[in-house]
Amino acid sequence: MHRGDKGRGRRLATTLASASVVLGALTMGAGALGGAASAATPFKACVVTDTGGINDKSFNASAWKGLQDAKKKFPSMKITYLSSQSSSDYVPNINNFVHQGCGIIVTVGFLMDQATAAAANAHPSQKFAIVDDAPKTKSHNVLALQYETDQGGFLGGMLAAGMTKTGTVATYGGMNFPAVTLYMNGFVAGVRYYDKTYGYKVKALGWTPAKGACSLATCNGTGSFIGNFTDQTAGKQMTTNFFSQGADIVFPVAGSVGLGSIAAAQQAGKGHSVMWVDSNGCIADAADCSWMVGTVAKGVESSVMNAVLSAARGTFKGGTYLGTLKNNGTALEYGGIPAPAALKAKIAKAKAGIIAGRISVNPNSYPAS
Repeated sequence: MHRGDKGRGRRLATTLASASVVLGALTMGAGALGGAASAATPFKACVVTDTGGINDKSFNASAWKGLQDAKKKFPSMKITYLSSQSSSDYVPNINNFVHQGCGIIVTVGFLMDQATAAAANAHPSQKFAIVDDAPKTKSHNVLALQYETDQGGFLGGMLAAGMTKTGTVATYGGMNFPAVTLYMNGFVAGVRYYDKTYGYKVKALGWTPAKGACSLATCNGTGSFIGNFTDQTAGKQMTTNFFSQGADIVFPVAGSVGLGSIAAAQQAGKGHSVMWVDSNGCIADAADCSWMVGTVAKGVESSVMNAVLSAARGTFKGGTYLGTLKNNGTALEYGGIPAPAALKAKIAKAKAGIIAGRISVNPNSYPAS
């Protein structure tokens, strides 16, 4: 072979070897879909909302904020969402994201239990996180994000009991299932504890606990419910009814329905207020902060963010995350109506007692007023 031909042969061999390396990298990148992010395949995080929509100023908005916060820490990440207009949208929305190759799919709410479980069983390598639920599934790639909101609700009940001028407060739910009633149960417990400990007789309307203790799976009792998380007109009417019964602070555990409660407080005028739920109301709905005594929050943003980042970084593990007062998975955040320093001190003391296990958040531990 001529020396020039030998040189061309060497260059061709080098080129082919380089092409093989590139092709191998692309093949690995294609195989990494649904796993950790790679340069060839930017990681994609996806959220399917419940029917309240992405701008419900509550749990759906909180989950989306979790994705946005994750992107700030992992800028190459792509994030997107699909809103469910009704329960019939759950399955097609989830399947849409499965077929899009989302690295993790976050579903929001107890009502998405069956749709999430079915998708996880059908696609066991797909990573899921679900807010407020622990679906039964054969997949090991489902992370249940759950929160002991009766702990935060207890502090909210104390705040309401210490702030009321009429001696009556109230709570109601969007729908009757444990992720809702756990909040309400804790709220009533906080009112009853405040009465017993500090010699008051504040009445709590809207929820009567059943005997026994509540859990994340079961929290029974009788109470007031709208039947959905979207009907703000019904929320306004229910809140107006509570005001007519003497309540001056109302705690809606109902997503965007709670905006109807704020409208009712504004209509009733000064001396009527709302306690917000899930996401800090004075941030999510700053324009209405002056009508809020506080928020009983759950750490949806941070827990969703951490789940997404773990999937993007290849460290994701299925199982259960449990949010508590101790790990900031639930909390009381003060609102636009100032609370006295002495009341805040009582609440701080109770928070420490709950974390230490000295104070029960079971309302049946205290006499009803």
